[in-house]
Amino acid sequence: MDLLSLSLTEWALGGTLLLFVLYKYGTWSYNHFKSKGIKNHKPLPFLGSMAAMVFKYKSIVYVIEDICKEFEEEPFVGVFQFREPIVMVKDPELIKRIAVKDFEFFTDHQQTFNEKADSLFTKNLFALRGEKWRDMRATLSPAFTSSKMKNMFHLMNQCGQQLGDYLHREISKQEPGKPYVLEMKDLFTRFTNDVIATSAFGVQVDSLKEKNNHFYTMGKTLTNFSGTKFFKFIGLMMFPKLMEFFRIGFFQKEEKQFFSDLVHQTISTREREGIVRPDMIHLLMQARKGELKAEHEESDVFVNGSGKAKKIDMTDEDIEAQVMIFFFAGFDTASTLLSFASILLATHEDVQRKLQQEVDEMLGDDHQLTYEKVQKMKYLDMVISESLRLFPPVPFLDRLCVKNFTIPATEKQPGYTIKKGEVTWIPAYAIHHNPKYYADPERFDPERFSDENKNNIQPYTYLPFGMGPRLCIGQRFALLEAKVALVHILSHFNLTVVEKTPLPLRLTRDSFIMGIEGGFWMGATPRKQAAT
Repeated sequence: MDLLSLSLTEWALGGTLLLFVLYKYGTWSYNHFKSKGIKNHKPLPFLGSMAAMVFKYKSIVYVIEDICKEFEEEPFVGVFQFREPIVMVKDPELIKRIAVKDFEFFTDHQQTFNEKADSLFTKNLFALRGEKWRDMRATLSPAFTSSKMKNMFHLMNQCGQQLGDYLHREISKQEPGKPYVLEMKDLFTRFTNDVIATSAFGVQVDSLKEKNNHFYTMGKTLTNFSGTKFFKFIGLMMFPKLMEFFRIGFFQKEEKQFFSDLVHQTISTREREGIVRPDMIHLLMQARKGELKAEHEESDVFVNGSGKAKKIDMTDEDIEAQVMIFFFAGFDTASTLLSFASILLATHEDVQRKLQQEVDEMLGDDHQLTYEKVQKMKYLDMVISESLRLFPPVPFLDRLCVKNFTIPATEKQPGYTIKKGEVTWIPAYAIHHNPKYYADPERFDPERFSDENKNNIQPYTYLPFGMGPRLCIGQRFALLEAKVALVHILSHFNLTVVEKTPLPLRLTRDSFIMGIEGGFWMGATPRKQAAT
């Protein structure tokens, strides 16, 4: 057929038919919840509930929170990740069932990356599924105990001292009495980069001195979700089979090669020269040999059923995958926590002064920070906990259903069966900001987590690190790292609001990270009676 010979009417009919087919394809699943009597967020063709994420006109965190408010009385509500139906669970008792009580139905995470193109990423603990995940979790759990964190403490503390020294140098260049204005996310990203470099890879760097060292620039590249990576991520969520067919992965070849070479060279050198260093690679090498011993504190963590370490066949690539996710997760999330905690302290001087008083008292006359001193700082723990409530670095959690799970009917909703392969979301940020669970939820109030008050928090309404067997394995590491950084800063400096501080705080419209519109700008001034 000669297309040029078609009449205008035939072209119009063909175009209309094509648009109709595209519309049907882009909306074919949107009757999924309605047909079962379940309320759902009104989706847009192809985009579902993700339009704000794609076009960046509103933080996806606020979009999810608005949906939760719109369907406030429903224990769960339907949303759409593009064309895929998602069950968003809001009721704490239902969250408990999914995350803990009936965990065997929801053992896995949703898989975004494809194994053919991003094999290194799909072998890490977060992405592993079923028995592979169970075995790896059992193997790695002993590497994240309190005793192991204590062994790593001095590595973190060295980075904390570098952080303090850097601020001293920069402030000394300022006009007396004038605050040193800085963007805290950049500062803390460099700090967390150095912590991960030394505690995971055994590489000592000072990213505050050497601004563009290779380790830092590679970390920035790895965790950058803008530009081409943004469209790759959208493609992986919208057209996973197509992306897999063309072997289009999220990570660049040089990123994967950097971690592969670094881990392989480190392992080879240590095995050849008998080097022992209390870092993550050493612990993973021990895990591969089955030499890590589970401790009593792991008894509440689902491992292999017995709580004992298990030797598994772990290749260098498996070790590379675990270290890569450790870097990927820690590089940005820990710096995000520190950035929010800092800006909250700068805008709440009374809390900052109270915390500084605790820091001064705990450091004592010798002004030496130890692991035991950090652990005894109760108000520091309260400040961190409340910062995580207000701004959890991962604002919503996911679980993949591995076998059909039925939610029983209630007075408010009919029963619903989550089918194998379907995904549930748990909106941590929205739950943390729900006045049903936290009075005056937008207020920064560390006293919520005092010994007298924290037991009043309803279970499964505080979810900064997830919950149940899939609780973040690096929780202790992240908390210790954040506390070390804050102690080194607050013992010497005051954090202040400056002209560039973006008040009131509004979450960035960037789709993949928690941030503040305008950046985490604030000032630092020396304390008159600072520890030395």
